[in-house]
Amino acid sequence: VFSRILNMIKNFFYIPFIILMITGCTSNPNDTNPNLGTRGLLICETNEICPIVTVVWNETHKDILKVNLSLSSVYKKYNIEKVVFSNDIKNLSFNVIGPTEIDFIFKANRSRNSIIVPINMMTEFQGSQNVFMKIYTDQGVIKRYIVKDNVKAPVFEDFTKYYK
Repeated sequence: VFSRILNMIKNFFYIPFIILMITGCTSNPNDTNPNLGTRGLLICETNEICPIVTVVWNETHKDILKVNLSLSSVYKKYNIEKVVFSNDIKNLSFNVIGPTEIDFIFKANRSRNSIIVPINMMTEFQGSQNVFMKIYTDQGVIKRYIVKDNVKAPVFEDFTKYYK
């Protein structure tokens, strides 16, 4: 009987600890970034790798945007080397700001890197019906559209909303 009571007391001590751990993990004040744009996709076909692009605006450097790129693939790891924005007439090339980070999430390789672009970059392509990104990697070039036949990708708004 005494050992049963002792086991019940031990279990009661674990409950507050578990609750503390759960609430601590769900609320992290360091993750809030009011200058972070939504994660957006480019225009991709169903059988293509579709880069996830996040546009980050910095209050202290109002003339630039940080563009985070993420490529997920079950089979390949990509070393992202540079990114070119183009409308087939004008090309704007940007080198990555560091080495590509590669991790394994949900049974897929995720390759991540970033570039810095001027805040008014999309004004260079005003009036263009087609604007695309070429992501240069060690596995080849991945070309995806931001604007295709005047249809705008979900990430287009992030590229233009900070320039006013």
